[in-house]
Amino acid sequence: MSTSAQHSALRRGFTLIELLVVIAIIAVLIALLLPAVQAAREAARRAQCTNNLKQLGLGIANYVDVNLTTPLHEIRFAAEGGSNGSAGCKSWYVGILPFVEQSTMYNALNHETTLPTGDSYEWDDIATKSGPDYTVYHTSISTFLCPSDGIQNTNLPGVGNFNYVANTGHPRNMLLPGDPTIASGGAYPPLTGIISMSKMYSGIVFCNAQSDPTTNNAVTLASITDGTSNTAAVSESLVNDGQGNSPDPRRNLNYTTSYSDSPNAQVMTVIQGAQAPGALQNWQSWSYYKGLSWGYTDGWERHVYSHVFPPNAPAINTYNTNTFRCNEGDSYMNPTGNHPGGVNIAFMDGSVHFIKNTVNLQAWWALGTRGRGEVISSDSY
Repeated sequence: MSTSAQHSALRRGFTLIELLVVIAIIAVLIALLLPAVQAAREAARRAQCTNNLKQLGLGIANYVDVNLTTPLHEIRFAAEGGSNGSAGCKSWYVGILPFVEQSTMYNALNHETTLPTGDSYEWDDIATKSGPDYTVYHTSISTFLCPSDGIQNTNLPGVGNFNYVANTGHPRNMLLPGDPTIASGGAYPPLTGIISMSKMYSGIVFCNAQSDPTTNNAVTLASITDGTSNTAAVSESLVNDGQGNSPDPRRNLNYTTSYSDSPNAQVMTVIQGAQAPGALQNWQSWSYYKGLSWGYTDGWERHVYSHVFPPNAPAINTYNTNTFRCNEGDSYMNPTGNHPGGVNIAFMDGSVHFIKNTVNLQAWWALGTRGRGEVISSDSY
């Protein structure tokens, strides 16, 4: 064999260095490609979330056309504490079922009583019985779930979770800039958001005498004087995994040691107090249920949110347990989601906007109220 032929034979394979270089190049290309793939997937998930919120916004609009008020959120159940009546514990989702192509489930629900057997809560029916409410509440509805969340609340396995929450404005005990002072012992003003709330029991004060008179609140289209294009309707909320103590504080129901339940609490005082070292505490026995059941509500599941803390801050609620469970609209819980940089929000005109975590707080508070007369430019959010 000639020398040139020998050299040709020797050059047919890769050296170890060449192989390592090729592997390194492939690794770099993969590293460059993966973020692009992940970004494309998140863009698709965000588009699906936007579409879900669009459907919910249209469902609310159609509900208003038929019923002349926004969907009713039934706080607790009517027979609680021996009061008269038997209905209650139905979230605002239930009312819009016929308007989001879920009429069959709406018709299957028991709308007359929350106490199917003896003095048991309907919650027991969800957990252990096999009636029609059990079947419906164990149905997962894709329109009620954000694909970017990725977590399920398994506190009660199989119960249909939810990721979307309706706007109640801000807690009635708290003052935004320009709000009149609440008189000593006087009734709190009504909620300023868009969802109609109803405490189903009567004649019993579980929270305080100042909040009870204005708990029931029916919101009509005419009362949204700020304009439907300037008023938030529904946003996002991350669920808890059912263990109650997520490492992500946005998935828990936290409270703050600042005086957030006191009458005439100033909004900036509450916000600054919550940011103090050690002020934020997770209440695990509340957090278990966050996002659990789209249909059933007794306060713990948290179907509503407020415009106090900006998007994606840790979810903060009331300090007092009775306020927490009796007057769900007085929560400080803000929207949370896994879309980078902010959350999606459906407005009352049916449009959906992406609101950044860095939104101007004055604009954020104004978007949550339906009739305070604020002027908001789109570039402020």
